[in-house]
Formats: sequence, structure tokens, C-alpha cells
Amino acid sequence: MVEPVIHLAPTAPVESNGKLTPPGLRPRRSPPVWRRPRILVASFTFFLIGAVVLVKLAMPTAPPVAPTLTSAALLAHGQIIPARQARVGTQAGGVVQQLTLGVGAPVSAQTPLAWVRGSSATEVVTAPFSGTVTNVLVHEGDTLAPAAPIAIVADLRTLQVETTDVDEFLIAHVAVGQVVPISVDALDNQMLHGKVSSVAMLPEPSSTSTNATAYPVAISLESIPPQVHAGMSVRVTFPN
Repeated sequence: MVEPVIHLAPTAPVESNGKLTPPGLRPRRSPPVWRRPRILVASFTFFLIGAVVLVKLAMPTAPPVAPTLTSAALLAHGQIIPARQARVGTQAGGVVQQLTLGVGAPVSAQTPLAWVRGSSATEVVTAPFSGTVTNVLVHEGDTLAPAAPIAIVADLRTLQVETTDVDEFLIAHVAVGQVVPISVDALDNQMLHGKVSSVAMLPEPSSTSTNATAYPVAISLESIPPQVHAGMSVRVTFPN
């Protein structure tokens, strides 16, 4: 008995994603879209941006802050002077017979400074308090009028600041008891602290070159470093 011969047609290559797959191999399936790395990263980025935008839109808008104007500092100039000093002079006048002490000499109260021979008697000029002779204004043999000054005596242990240019616009901001910072020009602007002890009620001619008037203000110094001396120039800052 003759068995029938069956002819099988050759298997054609299977096309997958535009590519031909050899016979006998299963075509590779593409991964789902959500599993592709690039698409996943892009989706997460868009999600994050959208969340940030929604959070910003939900936040209340703060009202704009108005700019603040900083007032200029209220500056005044002054000089360090002894808190206690006196110009010592003759009462009746006459000829200076003798000067007993020179500049820098320490004195006590009632220490003789000079003898002045008048028309009827010789006057002994004495120091009014303990301190130092800071200046001698006459020479022996000078003829002095009544009340003429002879020397200046000061107590250098206690110093204060006296202003020279507190005008009518600044005086309204000055009051007794104010604590003020003081900058010493000659000491690289070293800072001191003082307290206003007195404020003049009436102005006086200013010591500057202008013809303006100024209200003298006295400021006591809380602590005085040894390098600070009478006669130094300072700048005082008053609160606005």
C-alpha cells in the first residue's frame, strides 16, 4: 500500500514591529508604555511641576511691604573739656609782681598763683579749687586792669563734652538724661559713651567760622580711657 506524500509549505518569516523574525522564533513583544524608562521619567517630571504650580496658586499672596525710610543721623560736633575750670583774675588790678606756678603745676584750693601790687595794697591771687594750672595768661611786670584774668585752673580728673554746633533744628531732639555715643576723631574714631547733663536755654554765637548761633550742650563721660585728653574734638550722635 502506497502511503500518500504530504508536502508542507515552507513557513514564512513572521513580521514583528517592522522586522522579520526567523521561522520557529516567537516575536518579541514591546514592553507596556508605563514601563518604558524615558516615558516614566518624563511623566513624573510633569507631575511634579504641576504639583508645585498648584501649591503656589493655593498659597495666599502676601501684601507688598512698603519700603522704610531711614532717617539721617543727628550729628553734632564738640570738644572734650574739663567739667570744672575757672579763669582766675585780679580784682583791683595792678602790676604783676610774681607768678608762683607755671602750666601743668598741680594746685590745691587757696594755693597762691600770683602777687599783684595795686595802688593801695598787694593782692594775692589764689586757686579756687584743687586742680591743675592749664594756662598762664600774663607775665611778671604786666599791668592789669581790674578783673583781668591771670591763669586758668581746671580739674582734669573729670572731663565732659561741650557741643559747638547744636542749632535750632537739632536742639528739639536733645534732652537731659539722654545716653549718646561719642566718636573721638584723634583716636581713630574710638567710641565713648556719655549722658547729656545740661542743655542751654538760649543760643550763643557758634565757635565755628559761620555766623550761626548754637545751643551749648554739656555731656558727661561715663568712663574715660587714659589716651583721652582735654581739647580733643569729637562727634556726638543724638537719637532721632
